[in-house]
Parts: sequence; C-alpha cells; structure tokens
Amino acid sequence: MNGSAYTHTRSSLHHHFPVFSVNMAASMASQAAARGLRTATSKRFLLDKRKGTCSTPRRWLNLQEYQSKKLMQESGVAVQRFYVADTASEALEAAKRLNAKEIVLKAQILAGGRGKGVFDSGLKGGVHLTKDPAVVGELANKMLGFNLTTKQTPKDGVKVKTVMVAEALDISRETYFAILMDRACNGPVMVGSPQGGVDIEEVAASSPELIFKEVIDILDGVQDEQALRMAANLGFKGPLQRQAADQIKRLYDLFLKVDATQVEVNPLGETPEGQVVCFDAKINFDDNAEFRQKAVFAMDDMTESDPTETEAAKWDLKYIGLDGNIACFVNGAGLAMATCDIIDLHGGKPANFLDLGGGVKERQVYEAFKLLTADPKVEAILVNIFGGIVNCAIIANGITKACRELELKVPLVVRLEGTNVHEAKRILTESGLPITPAENLDDAAKKAVAAIRK
Repeated sequence: MNGSAYTHTRSSLHHHFPVFSVNMAASMASQAAARGLRTATSKRFLLDKRKGTCSTPRRWLNLQEYQSKKLMQESGVAVQRFYVADTASEALEAAKRLNAKEIVLKAQILAGGRGKGVFDSGLKGGVHLTKDPAVVGELANKMLGFNLTTKQTPKDGVKVKTVMVAEALDISRETYFAILMDRACNGPVMVGSPQGGVDIEEVAASSPELIFKEVIDILDGVQDEQALRMAANLGFKGPLQRQAADQIKRLYDLFLKVDATQVEVNPLGETPEGQVVCFDAKINFDDNAEFRQKAVFAMDDMTESDPTETEAAKWDLKYIGLDGNIACFVNGAGLAMATCDIIDLHGGKPANFLDLGGGVKERQVYEAFKLLTADPKVEAILVNIFGGIVNCAIIANGITKACRELELKVPLVVRLEGTNVHEAKRILTESGLPITPAENLDDAAKKAVAAIRK
C-alpha cells in the first residue's frame, strides 16, 4: 500500500504502510524489527486500550490463512501440505488424502486467538491436533456452521464456514523472516532473526543484536550472497543454509508478484527431517495495485468486516468504531489520533476514529455524518479539520447539508483551521444551525465533553 494506506489492529491504530492483511495475523512485528535497526519504517499511533475495545488485526484486504498459503505455494514457497473443506465429510476425506502421521485442523476465521477460542457447539479450541482422520471429521462437524468466539472476535463470535486440514510437522528450530517496504531505505528490506515464533518486537527491544537487516536493490533484487548471508544469520547451517536462501529468494519473488508491501514469516522453521518450511505468514498488499491484482483482491473476505467500516470504505473514509460516545470527524490519521487522545485527556471517550483524508468532497462529508449519526452510542460530534489540501469551505457546506438533511439531534462542536477557513466559518455562522465553534483542538475537546455532561 502507499504511504496513505491505512490499517489498524484493534487495540492499535496504524497509519502509513498498510495494513490490510491476510489474517494470518497482524504484522506489527517486522515493522518493529526494522525500526529497532534503523528508525521507524512506518509510523504507528497507538490507542490506549481504555479508549477502544478492539483487538482483531484487520487490513483493507482480508485473506484467510489458507488463501495466503495458496499464494505462497504458487510461488514455490515451502508450506505444509493442506486441503480446505466446507463440510465435515470433505474434512474427513482431506485427512485421509493427506496420509500424514499427524494432522492439524484449523478453523478459518480472520480473528486471532483461535487456539483458545470456544464454539457455541461446546467445542473448545479452533485448532486441533490428531493422528486419526476420523477425529478430524468429528471435530469439523462441531466447527462448521458454528460460531467461534475468541478474545479478538465480537462477543457472539464468528461463524466458521471453512476449515483447513493440514499436515502437522515437528519444528526443531524457529526463526523470523520478513520482507517489507522501508521508507528510510526507499525500498524493500529483509529483516530476520534466529529467534522466531515469538513477538519480534520483544526480541528487537531485548536483543537488538539478534535482528539482522539487508537492503534490497529494487533493480537487482535479492542477490545470492545476500540470501545466503541472511540464512546464515538466521542460524541455518550446511545444506539447510542453501535451502533457506532459496526460500528467501522465493519469498521475494512472491513479494513482487502480488505487489506486497510486506511478507512476514513467523516462524520460518526447520524440521527434524531437514526441511525449511514457512509455517505462518502475513502478507500486506498495495491497494493501489488492485487494478493488476484482480485475482488476489477477488479473494477478499468481507464477511467478518464491521458493516460500518465496510460502508465507510465505499466513500474512501478510514473508520474504526470504538466504545465511547463522542464521535470524531477529522482529516489526517495523526490529527485523528491526537483528537482521540485529547478527548480522553479531558475525561471523554471517543466513539470512533475517522480519517477523511486529503481530497475531500462534499458528498464524503455527508456520508461520514450519516455513519456517525447512525451509531446509537454517539452523544456529541467533534469536527476537527486542519485544511492544507482540504478546503474548509467544502467541509462547511457538507456539514450544513448533513445537519439539515439528517436532522442532527446531538451537540456538534466544530474546529476549522487552514485553507479558506474564513469562508467556512461564514457558511457555518450564517446557516443558523446550532453549531458550537471552537478556537483550537483543546477548546473543541473541552466543549464536546462539556456538551455531554449537560
């Protein structure tokens, strides 16, 4: 994705890089690893958990685990043998076809924490290991069609429609490897660590000497000596070093092939039989490349997306629902985060994160207000606009139109600054609408919080 691409993990909000992932999981790790080596590779804005009760890693493009593995497989990357099943009988047949010593059955949902989740069928755990194919069928029967609740799903859980039946492999050693776009290097970099299977941010903080980085020349690609050096740094020895280097080059081929902004493998493991296997991966895609990645984007799974976020995306609005009662209407992710923070500072709770972006149109303003007012928790709306690219007059016209047509019934506090601000203030003043003006962000937050307490 480009620099304005947007993502969030639900106890964190990120702007500038992604993320819109395959939910093999959130990809905070590789960003942090690169950051530990050389300044931030992507800017991250963290919401304190008390402000938002969100936790599911989500990206604009959401792929299930099996879809990501399929993309890797198609690029020659070594993954476990697997099948996908939509019924218990299909799962049983898949387990028989695998003819593996041990089988892992995994419910396919985008939320993390599946292993400790609970189904409304009574089954505990969305990930199970067994040596008996018949058990796979029995377990799938208690997964498919039932809701799985984890710490990252809505309270009612998510209905499981698909399961992945895969060969379970032993891992004798786990490493971490990622390829990501690094602004500091103006291109892709490889980041790796011999300590995989754990939170790479912790490794970067406690043992930065175990984080290795290789800058990739965008014209020459990954050179053999680079791949071998990274494999050695990851701790692969003898024939495994060459095998790991080959996997590294294949992962870079995948990175280019699907227009990724990040491919993260954790763990990149070594088996007792002497295989190098990518056991789990996260892939972030460049949303600007959708026009030439139609097959990839066609796999997008929107069934678990929040309906409001999905509707917001139609209007190019970056929206995340939170658990407060003061709606935020802001341009720019950084300013939106600051607005959430200052509302909290003055004793309020933000109801959402909403970034209008730069080239705002009047219709977007109207649709944004429509989304905000549809939230029953909202008791006040705070508009905070700093017009650089944004024309404040367009915002003002959109606000007045929305207030009239939607018959706004909650207090509205507006702070405008920047391009065409005098005209914008005139529009609001002459509208005759009950709009509370604010001089600055601090004043706006105080007035919004006070409006609720009245």
